[in-house]
Amino acid sequence: MKKITQKKIIVVLVMALIATMVMSGCGQKTDSEEKNEDSLSENIVITETGEILEKEEPTTVDPELLVEPEQEQIINEANPTGPQGKNLQLVFLGDSILDSNRDETGIPYRTAIQCEADFYNLAIGGTCAAVARDEQIGWEDWTSTSLVGVANAIARNIPSDIFAGKAAKEILDNPNVDFSKTDYFIVEYGMNDFFSAIPLSGESNEGDLKSYAGALRYSVITLKSVAPDATIILCAPNYARFFDGDWMIGDGNSINNGYGTLYDYAGICEYIAGEQQVLFFDAYLDIGIDGYTAEEYLEDGVHLTDKGRQIYADALAKMILEHEETKNN
Repeated sequence: MKKITQKKIIVVLVMALIATMVMSGCGQKTDSEEKNEDSLSENIVITETGEILEKEEPTTVDPELLVEPEQEQIINEANPTGPQGKNLQLVFLGDSILDSNRDETGIPYRTAIQCEADFYNLAIGGTCAAVARDEQIGWEDWTSTSLVGVANAIARNIPSDIFAGKAAKEILDNPNVDFSKTDYFIVEYGMNDFFSAIPLSGESNEGDLKSYAGALRYSVITLKSVAPDATIILCAPNYARFFDGDWMIGDGNSINNGYGTLYDYAGICEYIAGEQQVLFFDAYLDIGIDGYTAEEYLEDGVHLTDKGRQIYADALAKMILEHEETKNN
């Protein structure tokens, strides 16, 4: 006999409750009654532990209250700036999730070790995928160090001068680094786009570089032009909690910056990955960071603890290695 789990029992009870409500009453239901029944089923969430939760409408807050926690950068010799002689080449583009720990505990290092790959970390903490509203985007007066800026620097559309003082500049300027030989571009952005209240998409222009979707789309196309045979992985922003001092004001599911929740930004990332036919790494839902595990995997509500970076790297390396196996078979 199959074991009946608590979750299955709860699912059956909930569905029975909904069915009872649908069948109850006399004669034909009114439109209002049907809408109420639909609303009941849509607003129920059953967690992995079997707990029944009611969905809450996101709370829109002033973007000025959403401030990314500052994090000190850790960097040592584990941050290579030139070829290391491995068969695979991984290039990481992202924000502080990838930039803060440029040592043996960082996501790029741990991912590359598992994949036995050369890697270059071009992540820049505090940056968005999108170009900021006040930044210049003409080739001759370009000022943005966003994802779009890094992609353009890789493609040699702009000089590397604007990256002065960043670890990425040394890699961009190294003549021994050949980005056309890249096997995987790992692109991780979205957290700062949310904090900065960057529009999810351009209102009238799909290529709007000052929107999250437009920036991702443009950057994927640009990276493909540099290394046509490379595999691009778009990584959704990870689950996060937001604080005002010591008080938690909400999380990636419940706080709206005026354009959407952090979960909405993750959804746009997945959409662009599908549209551009590249791989999608769902760091928001698939690596085990949520409201139950946040204290273990998030050190300040946003940035990852050592355990958090390990599970992220493990999942990312698994995706790469499985894709490599598929390519070779």
